[in-house]
Amino acid sequence: MNDLYEIIGNLLAAVVVGLLAYLTPKAKAWFTAHTDAATQENIWKLVQSFARSAEQLYHDQDPSGEKRQQFVQEQLRAMGVAVTEAVINMIEGAVWEINTENKKALVQTKEIVSGGAE
Repeated sequence: MNDLYEIIGNLLAAVVVGLLAYLTPKAKAWFTAHTDAATQENIWKLVQSFARSAEQLYHDQDPSGEKRQQFVQEQLRAMGVAVTEAVINMIEGAVWEINTENKKALVQTKEIVSGGAE
């Protein structure tokens, strides 16, 4: 009878080990995929914030945008973000958004000042 319990215990242990071996890579892949998306979203928020700060601080002093680009990259590095080509592209995207918003605001201001008359 004890041998039967030992065999059942060994079979159950083998099933649990097999189940863990099967589920562990799947759980890791799921966690990595979701963490990466969250990390990318956090980096995007940082890039947007730093790009807006750079625009506010250096707009009049830096017509070429080099100081602003450098500022954003330095701030990201200070936060522990590696400045890769993808991050540089995010910075450019944030700058494009800022420029688009500024152009829209300028058009709206002109419309308000002119009373809509052209």
